[in-house]
Amino acid sequence: MKRIAWLFVLGISTCFLYTSCKCTREKKQDATQGSQISNVQEELMEIKRFEKDLFSVNIDSVPKYVPILKAKYREFFDIYNYKIIQLGSSDDPKYPENLKNFITDYYINMDYQRVMKTFPDVNQLQSDLNAAFNIYRKEFPKGTVPSVYTCISGWNQSVFTADTILGIALDKYLGSNCEFYEKLGIAKYMRYTLDKAYITSDCMRNWGYTEFEFNDSSSTVLSNMLYEGKIMYFVKTTLPDLPDSIVFGYTPDQLKWCNKNKGEMWSYLIEHKMLFSTDYMMLRKLFFAAPFTAYFANESPGKAAVWLGYKIVESYLNANKDVTLEQLMQDKDYQKILRKSNFQP
Repeated sequence: MKRIAWLFVLGISTCFLYTSCKCTREKKQDATQGSQISNVQEELMEIKRFEKDLFSVNIDSVPKYVPILKAKYREFFDIYNYKIIQLGSSDDPKYPENLKNFITDYYINMDYQRVMKTFPDVNQLQSDLNAAFNIYRKEFPKGTVPSVYTCISGWNQSVFTADTILGIALDKYLGSNCEFYEKLGIAKYMRYTLDKAYITSDCMRNWGYTEFEFNDSSSTVLSNMLYEGKIMYFVKTTLPDLPDSIVFGYTPDQLKWCNKNKGEMWSYLIEHKMLFSTDYMMLRKLFFAAPFTAYFANESPGKAAVWLGYKIVESYLNANKDVTLEQLMQDKDYQKILRKSNFQP
């Protein structure tokens, strides 16, 4: 049984933790899902809108509706109760009353109304995910195509996955200027990506984390950097028309900074002998969401080491054109990948 993977309100859970367990910016280059892949070859999935069913429950008959929801949504219903809204087992005698309190809460209802206004339908999202998973299925013929559900999380998780499930909390994609996020105290640099343009990249990244787990016995800067680089390469392969600014969650200026300074970033890691460090705080500064990457300039984006890892992986595949994406994702020999990448920033 694979672990459940999450994208938290405080940022993306990075791989070394897995081992233990516009609003006012660019037009997002019109990456409101629609500028992605067209020509979907096969309808692999249909998004199920759990939040609609949940908030259609007759308040006076909640106990009657609980087994109906449970029968329809099965494992997703359990995950939602235990991990997302944390009400526990639906078999608990107190559960119907707790669920009633949740769906009648004033702020949760405001949340739901905003979700329905922002996402009156999910047709484009469904089309884009089908296109992405068609590419995924070609690259990984035996790979699992998940059942996809939307919900509201009370502004907690953004995307969450289990073995065969991909859940999307739509209330984490209401637009970077949504007043909810400011009132919740979410930092401005983190609100930047709380927009529908980022849903598909978040989904494919988290699905990559689920299908290709990080299990390096020694969690070093190098292994984390190249693992994250592989995940980002996976995302870009399955979403080939999505701009890098969306894939990496960077502003255009931050992307320019990375391209201009990749040599300096790499030299810093080498000169300070950081590549094989297992220091937790060092890993946190390099791979956790932050306004900038602490070891680099203040103009750098957070998690700039992830972008650098991606460039090494890209260089590796360019130098070894016989390596398939499937082989890359299964390869845990990070020193070999670095050595054979001929990476010369």
